[in-house]
Amino acid sequence: MPTLTTRTQSRRKRLWPWLLAYALLLGAAAVFVYMAAANFSAAVVKLGAPGPRLGAVQALWLRIALAPAADQLFAASSPDTAGISLIVESGELPAAVAKRIAALGLAPDAQLLLRFMIYKGYDEQMQAGYFKLSHSMPPAEIAAALVNAMPSEVRVRIWAGWRAGQVVASLAAQPHLQIDPSALLRMIDGREPPPGDYLFRNMLAPNSNLEGYLFPSDYVFEPGANTNVVLNAILQRFDDEVMGTLRAEAAARGFDLPQLVTLASIVEREAMLDEERPLIARVFLNRLAQGMPLMADPTTQYALAGPADWWPKLTLDPRTVDHPYNTYVIPGLPPGPIANPSLRSMQAVANPADSNALYFRAACEKNGRHKFSVTYEEHLAYACP
Repeated sequence: MPTLTTRTQSRRKRLWPWLLAYALLLGAAAVFVYMAAANFSAAVVKLGAPGPRLGAVQALWLRIALAPAADQLFAASSPDTAGISLIVESGELPAAVAKRIAALGLAPDAQLLLRFMIYKGYDEQMQAGYFKLSHSMPPAEIAAALVNAMPSEVRVRIWAGWRAGQVVASLAAQPHLQIDPSALLRMIDGREPPPGDYLFRNMLAPNSNLEGYLFPSDYVFEPGANTNVVLNAILQRFDDEVMGTLRAEAAARGFDLPQLVTLASIVEREAMLDEERPLIARVFLNRLAQGMPLMADPTTQYALAGPADWWPKLTLDPRTVDHPYNTYVIPGLPPGPIANPSLRSMQAVANPADSNALYFRAACEKNGRHKFSVTYEEHLAYACP
């Protein structure tokens, strides 16, 4: 007959496998809970802070719902950077927008995207307007972009009389254009070819600087237009406006294109009123005909300028400035344009006024007008008291 000790030992032998299995199950459960907690914590970190207006309970629920698919929110569907246009209509619901984005293949699941938008507060901040998206943008980035609509078109003005450096700075500052200022400068300086073929370039020396040929006008671009698109439009406008009747008129007066643009750039910087441009052009033409220096202050300003001040006020005797563009010292036209002239200034050079004037100076009334004179004595007599 088995003793009590024997029976106890027998029970222990039968329980041992069950205890071992139970311990292993508890261990596996602990590991699972630990791994789940670690994954959840990592997902929460990736999701970031919720929107400020989201309640604690809703934030926790959305974290739990988003955590298993958090990686999908931060992974792009492909490296394709080609732009995809999306227009959000006024009053359109975030759920409808999320469905359209998913239908474009920009998000794996509309519900996931919508929940993330709600979690971050983007559903309330979403703007109506134009958006440029791409498959290279993760869904989380797309959701964030929806709070900052782009204009449907970008309007840019290049002002007459601006130097190339001013044009580059203005274009580079446009938030909705993709301008590489270094690449733009290299093309303008002639270190790299421009983006297209233009008639006017056939009349310039190879690799010529494009100062003077950045046609002043208003331009309209699609959001995200890049450097080549923008520069091509500007240079093509010069071809369209200048390389027809105007160039023929200048040629009839013995002016080639570089001479026309160079003198027009000086007229542009001197003139304040459109009606005086032909008179100012005539003064410079008369000086050239007589072999006189042009004595144009803007050429000295051009010589002294830099990015901090493109048109510095002259506080010294311009004759002391040693520079090839200084027309107080060197007779004839400077080596090239000093700015980008308007069509009206180029027309003034091609069709100057009929006058014998050799001098002009600003009127004392400071109304933008000038006093014109034939003799130097008369010029001096117009000096302001």
